[in-house]
Amino acid sequence: MSFSWNKKKVCIDLQILRKNNVPILILDNVWHNIFPPEKKTKKILKLEERLNDLLKEQGKLNNDLKGYIKLKKNLMDRILELTTEAFTNENEMAKKEMERNQKNILEINRKTEEIQKRLEIIPQEIQETNGTLLEESVKICYKDMKEHQEILNELNIWIENTRNILKKKIAEKTEREEKVTQIYSYLHDLVGPDVLEYLDKNYWREKK
Repeated sequence: MSFSWNKKKVCIDLQILRKNNVPILILDNVWHNIFPPEKKTKKILKLEERLNDLLKEQGKLNNDLKGYIKLKKNLMDRILELTTEAFTNENEMAKKEMERNQKNILEINRKTEEIQKRLEIIPQEIQETNGTLLEESVKICYKDMKEHQEILNELNIWIENTRNILKKKIAEKTEREEKVTQIYSYLHDLVGPDVLEYLDKNYWREKK
């Protein structure tokens, strides 16, 4: 496999991200394995921080919204409880508490509306930030693949050269082994096994 590196800016269409369901990169363990802390550029660190802040904000707003909804329900239930006491029994304390609860409900309505508006916007901001992080990540990934491929090409050349050298050495080894066998067989036939055994003990075995 080989790669050609294009220095043009890597651009990712956000519609492609939506279609392919690209995950939030900072929540992806594989992404963190590819981009350990020492490999993250300043831009990646900045985008990662931005995504973290957006996700934290989104989580906090969702929790706040649930809290306000629960609080509003409690206040409305309390108003119903106070209705008889306030208007049938003309209890001024009950009326004042009802007024406070009604004001609190109006304030809760205002805050929940703000939260809901923000919650409608945050997903788009998260997606755009994640898309920018993906662009930067892809650019670095292809740069790394190019560097690895260049080294792989060098290694392939070295391996091929080494393989050729190894083939030649194996051929030479085989040839020399055959020569040794041929000469030894010739001496065996020439001087006989007893003399050859003597020569083996006093010359050949010591020199091997």
